[in-house]
Amino acid sequence: MAIKEYTFETLRNRFTITGDLVARTALRVGSGRANNVVGNDLPVLRDALGEPLIPGASLKGLLRAQIETLVRALHPSQARDLNETEDVMREQVAGLRDAPELVELRRQGEGAKADARYTDNLLQRVCTLMDVTFGAPWLAGRLSISDARVDRSLWFGQYEVRNGVALNRDTETAEEGLLYDYEVVPAGTRFSFRLVLENAEPWQCGMLLLALQPWTRGEIQIGGFRTRGLGYVALEQAAYRFISVSSADDVLRMICDDATLDALEIAHADVLIDPDPTMEPARGWYQAFRAVLASGTLPLTTENNHA
Repeated sequence: MAIKEYTFETLRNRFTITGDLVARTALRVGSGRANNVVGNDLPVLRDALGEPLIPGASLKGLLRAQIETLVRALHPSQARDLNETEDVMREQVAGLRDAPELVELRRQGEGAKADARYTDNLLQRVCTLMDVTFGAPWLAGRLSISDARVDRSLWFGQYEVRNGVALNRDTETAEEGLLYDYEVVPAGTRFSFRLVLENAEPWQCGMLLLALQPWTRGEIQIGGFRTRGLGYVALEQAAYRFISVSSADDVLRMICDDATLDALEIAHADVLIDPDPTMEPARGWYQAFRAVLASGTLPLTTENNHA
């Protein structure tokens, strides 16, 4: 029987985190070198409306790298081996999928049983803690982060242009002809933040809440030129919402906004989560993640155990 906790056969719960990413210092998410005659050498990334944005993929990669480096310190096997190329991993996955016992099950018309057994083998032998959360080429991730768009109510097209120059490290002087300028978004600019984790296990919720603590303290840097002190952001006004599907009202919470729920006289305040580690259910989530981190193994059970 497949381990349903790590599949998408049903939507069992959704953990949503929203807030504002506020630039504590100037911020630069670059779009590469400009090729126009008039303009800055290194402009910032803009959306179709000409406003700055931070790609969700960049935020997700930063969050994954932040967690993965710490997990690797305790359990190197739970982070992808740098010497294992993607081609090698694909060969391992293909070997699991085409195992003789599974081929025989498919030949006998037991495709569902073969797929379930393949899922079990994949999770036990190939996938890491990071894979089942953030995804891998052979496994769909359950976490998504939207592009962080600028708060248009406070944005009036303000950019800063700064100068840079390449230095000769032998003479400690500026290299002739290597002066350039680069564009940044000024400190105080606010961007939207939205993270969604579906079919979340308790340890994954705890992992995310802990990983976002440095974000709320303004200790995280995003974008380029970070060695120059750019890119510090803080996650402010964060709201945490966890919905577990166990009733008809829970299904409505998944698909309706709060105004609709109010009109239907369905309570929804009880799904808000306090990220304080001393509060329930956050405390149980933290403890679950600590247990996983201490063991270094992916929890594989056949029973649902959710907050």
